[in-house]
Amino acid sequence: MAVIAETEEELIKRLDEWKDNVESKGTKVSMNKTKVTISGERQKVRQKAVRWPCGVCSKGVGSNSVQCTSYQKWVHKKCNGIKGSMSKVSKSFIFRGCLNPVTSAGRTTVDIGASAELELVDKFCYLGDMLSVDGDADAAVEARIRIGWNKFTQLVPLLTNKNVSLIMRGRLYSSCVRSSMLHGSETWPVRKENVVALQRAEMRMIRWMCGIKLKHRFPSKELRERLGIDDRHWYYSRTGIGM
Repeated sequence: MAVIAETEEELIKRLDEWKDNVESKGTKVSMNKTKVTISGERQKVRQKAVRWPCGVCSKGVGSNSVQCTSYQKWVHKKCNGIKGSMSKVSKSFIFRGCLNPVTSAGRTTVDIGASAELELVDKFCYLGDMLSVDGDADAAVEARIRIGWNKFTQLVPLLTNKNVSLIMRGRLYSSCVRSSMLHGSETWPVRKENVVALQRAEMRMIRWMCGIKLKHRFPSKELRERLGIDDRHWYYSRTGIGM
């Protein structure tokens, strides 16, 4: 289960309420296994440099924005949460993330009272997917590629067996390897770099199954057709990973 909050006080309050409700039903809670991550603390620059970046999404702002009096950053209307006219609150506007935000500031734990401290982490696995403080899909893609290679190496005796037809190898690959690599991909906020990393990993596996090396310069489309594997443009579009 995930508990989400805007401030540290709100986080502690929600954790206490959750812990009390669970324990009231006779279930023991192990707080040592509970982790805290602060989203956006080391958010990387995704967009090209702009003169007036939004303090939330980093895209360039225009007239439809307001400046946070605390953070001194401009924020889009769609990002600032203001309902109605922005001119009425422009002189006193403070973005909700600046009102005592959750911040690590070099800490490694968060004290929630009751002699319990939760570990601050940069990333953690949730429902089989990897979440990171940057809010991107880099950690998830890296983890899924590692899992894909692990599955592939386990099945190498079958995937490279010349007594097994290429079509059968392709079906085995799609069912066991590719499905594990793209698990949860529908929810990834992917970038072009993530798609390229997945494609490179897949093409290395495909060449290995076909007994072809990169220096042979065989077209990727031809190798996929030999294995009966879906065209990458259609497949990534279907799973939500756009080109």
